[in-house]
Amino acid sequence: MLWGVSGPLFLLDYVVAVAVALTVTLAVRALTGRRPSGPAPDVVELAYLNDRAVLACQVAVATLRRAGVVRRGELATLLVDGPPPAGSAPLVRALHTALRRPQTWAAVLADPGVGRALRRLVGRLVRDGWLLTPAQRRRIAAGTVPLFLVAAVGLTRLVDSAVEGRDAGGPASVAGLLLCCLATAVGGWWLCEVPETGAAARRLLRRQRRAHAELSPERRPAYGERDTGELLAAMAVFGPRPLLAVDPRFAVQVGVDPERTRPSTPPTLARR
Repeated sequence: MLWGVSGPLFLLDYVVAVAVALTVTLAVRALTGRRPSGPAPDVVELAYLNDRAVLACQVAVATLRRAGVVRRGELATLLVDGPPPAGSAPLVRALHTALRRPQTWAAVLADPGVGRALRRLVGRLVRDGWLLTPAQRRRIAAGTVPLFLVAAVGLTRLVDSAVEGRDAGGPASVAGLLLCCLATAVGGWWLCEVPETGAAARRLLRRQRRAHAELSPERRPAYGERDTGELLAAMAVFGPRPLLAVDPRFAVQVGVDPERTRPSTPPTLARR
């Protein structure tokens, strides 16, 4: 049935099939993890959703720094000289415990207590529906199967036409079908990379970036004039650049790379 149509008509049907398969794949991805079952993440958990463990730890240690609890020691070490702020997140308390004796930032990240706090944080985010479970990740990966099936049909027609000498259409139809097959297979392979965050978490991050748009590093805000809550929120959704702006030596000591976090030139400045 598939081989009894002309090349242009088959190509049109193939494009429609690709569109349907792509819709199914994207729908599965968008609907999986769509409804969280727990409270909204705090600023440290939000940082983990944005850029995983290192950013979460940087936001946590920035909380201690802004509270005047942590200071820079000798030989690139950090240490605390006071109690953590009341109501601190578990990861903040774990970092405080690790820094009761001077340690480098690398040693802090490797501290067993910090590792346990991160695992508990991840467990809470998975339980509350912000991070995907292994079953949900497999479901998203399985959602790409229609794309590979469609690509296989197109390649089968091309191979069968070449081996059996059947007419697959003119050169334009054959070339168009080959390109569509390759694009479909590459698209399916690219979509096989499953995100750790669910649709609800990605939606939350977008909302937070819109809500704190004036704090985006690309707008070069005066972070030094912002309070601690705004600074930590900016770090959680935009990365560690705000800490580098207000406390550069400390930021570099906790792993912030000035070059990698440099904001791009705003379009209005680029045109001048």
